[in-house]
Amino acid sequence: MNEDLSGQILSELTRIRRLNQRAAWLCLLVVIAGVLFVSVMEHSRRRTTQVDNSVRPWDAVSAAYYRFDYPKALSLAKAMVARNTNHYYGYSYLGNIYLATGDLTNAEAQYLRAYELFPIEENEKNLTAVRKRLASEAHAESERK
Repeated sequence: MNEDLSGQILSELTRIRRLNQRAAWLCLLVVIAGVLFVSVMEHSRRRTTQVDNSVRPWDAVSAAYYRFDYPKALSLAKAMVARNTNHYYGYSYLGNIYLATGDLTNAEAQYLRAYELFPIEENEKNLTAVRKRLASEAHAESERK
């Protein structure tokens, strides 16, 4: 009977030891998964911040433009275009700012550059509209003389 009880105790202790080993491995896996999750989230946060930082300058241009602070909007937009000279959006935005200030000659030049870089309908419409307005003003000027 004593041997039977000793065998049962030994069997139970072996089972408990296996359970403890499995629990330890499971805890280790949970810790590794947690570290990986935190690492991935931190990497994702950094990438999002980098993307947001690249968008912020255009947000600043838009904010100045919609506050009618055209000199500031123009200065910011020129700086953005200087950093990326082959992106049509900046030239189109400069055209909008010049148009808002009544500088049709510079607006035409900027819209033309935007159209040259990216010949889409919107850029063509902007260029055509400002050219019509320039022609109209030239015609009105010639009639005054």
